[in-house]
Amino acid sequence: SGQPFLTAEGELVAAAQHAIREVQGIETTLSTSGGTSDGRFIAPTGAQVLELGVLNATIHQIDEHVNVADLEPLAKLYEQILQNLLANSATA
Repeated sequence: SGQPFLTAEGELVAAAQHAIREVQGIETTLSTSGGTSDGRFIAPTGAQVLELGVLNATIHQIDEHVNVADLEPLAKLYEQILQNLLANSATA
């Protein structure tokens, strides 16, 4: 389906929001303001879909690129999300 989606609050969203608060010190809200993505084709399967990445002013343009300095904080964020998910599954 090419329909827009918004993943309901659940284990993945909670783990990501907690990680963002922990690593970046930012309170988050769920939003669909980032545009369209292939996640809209995955969401109908019932999988929790969360899109999270670096800022990119040149996305889908010639010479698309990201700042290397943005990759390390993003990697730390992804790692913390995984740690949160694994910690939750270990206590379940």
